[in-house]
Amino acid sequence: MTHIDDRVIELARTALSFEYGEGHFYRHAAEMTQNQSGKAMFLRLAEEESGRMEDMHRLFGAIIGKDVWQGLAAEEAANAHPSTVVSEMEAAVARRGMIAVADDTQALRMAMELERRIIHVLKEISEHTQDPDVIELIGKMIMEECAQYDALQAQLDSILNVGLWLDTPEFRMDGKY
Repeated sequence: MTHIDDRVIELARTALSFEYGEGHFYRHAAEMTQNQSGKAMFLRLAEEESGRMEDMHRLFGAIIGKDVWQGLAAEEAANAHPSTVVSEMEAAVARRGMIAVADDTQALRMAMELERRIIHVLKEISEHTQDPDVIELIGKMIMEECAQYDALQAQLDSILNVGLWLDTPEFRMDGKY
């Protein structure tokens, strides 16, 4: 059984904020991006996020208990719009001096930072459990987030090197094609 302490609850709240905010952030990034292929990529990422909440429910239901988790999820869902994640990213844009519209590379860098934060939270969560099924689920979730990060990195490399967006994934990190 996992020991529930304040840090685990804080991690659960942070993970919820990311999960509720990530799809919203990607839709916002699509609005910020000028390139049509970039818009399509961000919208595709937003659509993929809706399926990840089930894993989050399984993960935290096992770690902190379904009742506590459902309470946190309901609380965060009520506060999800405007998302704290989007608010943080918009503040970052403002600090960099591009309040109205971010360029394509800035939108990609912000998305990569979001993915890095999610990966860090998931790794820290794994330190609070010994359950092999939960650890396996966390590993799966980390791999999915890393694959998204890698796809964003490939997009950024493409933009910086040749200026072309890849509007569909050109590869998968699991080696299936």
